[in-house]
Amino acid sequence: MSRVYEALQRSQGDPKSSASPLVADRPEAVAAAAAAPELATVETSESLHVPAERVLHPMPTPEQRLVAISEPDSAGAEMFRVLATRLAHMQNKRRLQKLLITSSLVDEGKSVVSVNLALSLARRPDTRVLLIEADLRRPSASALLSSSALPGISEWNDGKLVLENSLYQVRDLPLWFLPAGHPMQEPLPLLESDRFAKMLDQVSASFDWVLLDATPMLPMADSTSLARLCDGVLVVVRDGVTRKKILNKAVASLERSKLVGVVFNEATTLNIDYRQYYDGNHSNGKSRKEAKKAQKEADQVKAASA
Repeated sequence: MSRVYEALQRSQGDPKSSASPLVADRPEAVAAAAAAPELATVETSESLHVPAERVLHPMPTPEQRLVAISEPDSAGAEMFRVLATRLAHMQNKRRLQKLLITSSLVDEGKSVVSVNLALSLARRPDTRVLLIEADLRRPSASALLSSSALPGISEWNDGKLVLENSLYQVRDLPLWFLPAGHPMQEPLPLLESDRFAKMLDQVSASFDWVLLDATPMLPMADSTSLARLCDGVLVVVRDGVTRKKILNKAVASLERSKLVGVVFNEATTLNIDYRQYYDGNHSNGKSRKEAKKAQKEADQVKAASA
């Protein structure tokens, strides 16, 4: 495990100290430094070497709702950019590097939120992001980023894999992904071990943000255990699904100082015409009714002069 930390650290050192063509303090440099030397590499447009076997090419379906990739100009993608901005502002005021993302119960969309947020943070200037699939019972983030199974934490725990061989990079982004690997029936002993805590600290050392997509808080204790290793917790609530009583019970299991905020997934309370702002026929400060009337009159003038 120490090789991961050393490789990441070396990539941030003096570029003159090595014959490697890596650029210091760049996520792509981290990618190449962490790669095993025997792996084949490809050269990017920026002349930085990235292991081909560890580059992910997400191609989300509409059902997966990865709007940060599939609909970057949508209102949903903008909401994730707003969330990323607010978190960055919070990070300027307090220590907030390791962020646990969870929910009260299953099927509230925590993995979709985790991946979209990771993509949005990675697009901010000079920001390195590591997304960890910390839901070892029912991992689902991997399926959002890759069409094939990815070995990860479970295989590392079984002694079948060196952890650095499970670090993947999302194409064209300073975003790294550490998958869960095969599902574990009872991961709590691992999550509460000193070995896992040391691994998390070491692998997180060279990133600005580390997002942990964790299990729901109820009925498992996994997230409560992981929260002690993180700087903050973000709770995902699904509009029309999450019950207030259940949410209160789940949040009560967290340290109050760790709760960063709540994300309302699939919220219907806001009805914002986001595209109108970017529309070439925007109203220039007029109400929608006035803008529609003005457009109608302009069309009539065009028709009369034709």
